[in-house]
Amino acid sequence: MNWSSLYLNFMQELKKEWFWHVLFWVGYLLVKIFIVEYFREDFGVVLLVELISLPLKMLLVYLLIFYLIPKFLLNKQYLKFCIWLLALIVFAALARRLTDIYVAYPISMLYFDRALLWDFGTAFRNLVFVYPVVGLATAIYLMSHWVKDYQMRTQLQREKLEAELKYLKAQVHPHFLFNTINNIYSLSLDQSPKTAQALLELSDLLSYMLYECNVDRISLKKEIELIENYINLERLRYSERLELQFHTDGEIEDASIAPLILLPFVDNCFKHGAGDSMAECFVHFTLTVKDGVLFLNLKNSVDNSGHRPQEHSGIGLPNTRKRLEGEYPDRYELEIKDAPDLYEVKLTIGLDEKS
Repeated sequence: MNWSSLYLNFMQELKKEWFWHVLFWVGYLLVKIFIVEYFREDFGVVLLVELISLPLKMLLVYLLIFYLIPKFLLNKQYLKFCIWLLALIVFAALARRLTDIYVAYPISMLYFDRALLWDFGTAFRNLVFVYPVVGLATAIYLMSHWVKDYQMRTQLQREKLEAELKYLKAQVHPHFLFNTINNIYSLSLDQSPKTAQALLELSDLLSYMLYECNVDRISLKKEIELIENYINLERLRYSERLELQFHTDGEIEDASIAPLILLPFVDNCFKHGAGDSMAECFVHFTLTVKDGVLFLNLKNSVDNSGHRPQEHSGIGLPNTRKRLEGEYPDRYELEIKDAPDLYEVKLTIGLDEKS
């Protein structure tokens, strides 16, 4: 940071927050003059001396908060900061002494002895009148910097989380569509009359995803309807060999949930469980909401051939875990049981409180 950039930074800061700078210095003068010095008989002299010394105090404050702290302290160059701070203290002592002898004393008509110009003891004692305002201004600056930095980091974390969640939700769509189109393709190869019905179901699902899922929270009732439509679409290719149990209960009407966060678990049942078996299979879906907590229990049969519904296969479940962590941090529990002939998911989510 050179002197020209220092000046530009200073002017930009004053232009943006000039009111607070004026308020600070006016407040300082009021406190200094009318509270600390009010009962002195030479009040007018004190006021004049204070006004004379004010430019030096302002110079010290702005050198510190616009140059030394940003350039050295905030960049963790502590040794350089201490050296420059010591140099600033020496400069302040000499400048205060020169101001007193050649400006303040003659104008205010106070007695002084020019022989004391190089009296460093007196020079540094005079800094007592400078320390408070410099220290106060530095404390305010550091507090303001900390608050702004905290707000910026919080905003960046929020934006990062929102970007990740949007990315994860965007991945759900092609993942789901890939599976569904494969199902319809299988029906078309068999020239099944169910193909038209499947396409209609898919149209409804796409409409839901395109026009209703671009929000942070959606009605749990609508999310359940989506899952029902998806299951109906899957049932088209199973006929009688699929045993399906679908049960919901509790305070569903007024509850809301992150869109498409339950669907990957259902999708996993068919893609890696029932969908791998040509024999009889089952999917049991139970969802309950009680006292603002959602309980999901999902069971599906597993192909006896030994093919397991691995969680790392596909992208649905890994992304859903990340979404759960982002949407409901410290408010969810996910337990997956992988038995030889059964795959079970138990999910608990503390839903958002009603506004």
